[in-house]
Amino acid sequence: MKKYIALFIFTLIIDLTSQANEFNDLKIYTENNPPYVLVNEKNEISGLVGEKVVKALKKLKIENEVKIEVVPWARALIEAKKQKNVMIFPFVKTKERLGIFNFAILAYKQTLNFYKLRDAKGIEVHNLEDAKKYTTCVVRNDYRHEHLLQANFSKIEETAQQTQNVQKFLNKRCELIIIAEEGLKAKLKELYSNMSIVEKVLEVPEFDGNIYIAFSPGSDSFIINKFKEVTEK
Repeated sequence: MKKYIALFIFTLIIDLTSQANEFNDLKIYTENNPPYVLVNEKNEISGLVGEKVVKALKKLKIENEVKIEVVPWARALIEAKKQKNVMIFPFVKTKERLGIFNFAILAYKQTLNFYKLRDAKGIEVHNLEDAKKYTTCVVRNDYRHEHLLQANFSKIEETAQQTQNVQKFLNKRCELIIIAEEGLKAKLKELYSNMSIVEKVLEVPEFDGNIYIAFSPGSDSFIINKFKEVTEK
């Protein structure tokens, strides 16, 4: 009996080591984007989606095998497009991305809205065509940017990062911003403000605002299936 127990434990250790090795080539990219991903001064990841990824890594026994890299979103997209076995989060579906990435895991459900500053005068938005009349703040290469381009918006004010994007909106350098309520609340809090200064003018169900954990083209099915398995429990 002791021999069988020892053999079982040895086999289990070999299996876990083998599984960890399967993830050696995996790269993970994210950005500091509250409330979905929060990165503290120790580079520790938390947030509505970040915690799910961290828990998945722990369940798969690979938390020390893979480093989550916090990089500018434009760089993350470029790297993910040209390499296999790249996980990227928080990520949202667009027409362009659907043909490239594997949106394996739905991590958080939400809707997108257009907002204006409450004290802004003369802004009337009842549909997407109305919204096109006004300048809209977006993050360059962000999914909302892609949504607007696909819908033929031309009055777009770009920034490189979401906090700067919201600050630009608050400074009245654009007339509208497109963002989920959860995201806007978090950014306003970060900027020592709150939702009382903004007004929702249009909900946009036409644009998929749900948050996913996605994988780059050609990523190994073993990696994708293992992450799906531990995040869907």
